[in-house]
Amino acid sequence: MTEEADPSEIFATLDDEYARDILVATKTDRLSAKELSEECDMSRPTVSRRVTRLVEQGLLEEYTHVDPGGRHYSEYEARLERIEILLQAEGFDVNIDIQPDPADRITTIFEEMRGD
Repeated sequence: MTEEADPSEIFATLDDEYARDILVATKTDRLSAKELSEECDMSRPTVSRRVTRLVEQGLLEEYTHVDPGGRHYSEYEARLERIEILLQAEGFDVNIDIQPDPADRITTIFEEMRGD
């Protein structure tokens, strides 16, 4: 995700039971839309709409997988780690922890190895 997550949009997304089910299902395993449909007991169009929104918000990472027959399809993995809401005198302080983008993680590892 290139920009800061908007808490109100994240909360609206997490208010949806299907979106929450997708995040839970993809927390430990990368799953395809077909697998999500079966595991979460929802239609493929429902999975597709929720996955699109979750990917756009940076809560879900999309990976392209190629099977041995050469067919391409996407698999999804949750990036959301934690949401913390603190009530302050000035209002709410919201912290949304999302795993860094995989490409950014690799860059960071190489920079640390080089001593940058």
